[in-house]
Amino acid sequence: MPRVLVVSSTDLSPELGDTVLWGSDVERVFAPRGDEGLEAARRGSPNMVVVDGGDSLEALSFVRRLRGDSLARGASIAVLSRSASLMDEEALRRAGANLVLSGRVDPFLWNRRLETLLHVPRRREARFPVLVDAWSRFGPEVEPMPGWVLNISVRGVLLETGEALDVGTKLDLRFTLPTDGPEVRTMGQVVREAPPLGERARSGVEFLILMGQARDRISWFVDKVGEA
Repeated sequence: MPRVLVVSSTDLSPELGDTVLWGSDVERVFAPRGDEGLEAARRGSPNMVVVDGGDSLEALSFVRRLRGDSLARGASIAVLSRSASLMDEEALRRAGANLVLSGRVDPFLWNRRLETLLHVPRRREARFPVLVDAWSRFGPEVEPMPGWVLNISVRGVLLETGEALDVGTKLDLRFTLPTDGPEVRTMGQVVREAPPLGERARSGVEFLILMGQARDRISWFVDKVGEA
């Protein structure tokens, strides 16, 4: 049964009660404040964390803390931000929120996206090299930049590069999995900035296209590592 952690000092059922998150087949755990929410995320390994974004600065701080915590960062994050500005929404996404819900939450519009985030695929920590081509519609072609994959799932990777990548940048990624075999090729998009390590930038990249047998090979690698 998927588990949702709700971090809010107020009842969010009036806004979310008709969505899949409040279904009978979802386990919900509640925490009134960020500190309790972080501890609950560490202990309970939720599939998704829903954050009350009534206080945008507090929500932003909590999302950053969650994404920076090695025990809790694997969950999807949705922020219920009823009247957030576009700037606030962009800041939350850059901090690591997968989804920002604003205004009235219409289940017809949001349930499919929420279902996708609720069923988080398995992800494995693994450091291996990758070549990154950043798309540019206007600039000249440049040599691929080297980088490192830090963790991977069939949905995407945490990527480390020498240069920062803007959210929204589309990338061609080429790498060989640690189990060896043919080169894997994917196309992805930067969806969030992750906390850097020294001068090395880190970015969350969502796969848009998995070429050839890339999906099957990544899935096999993730499951194989999980059995080790």
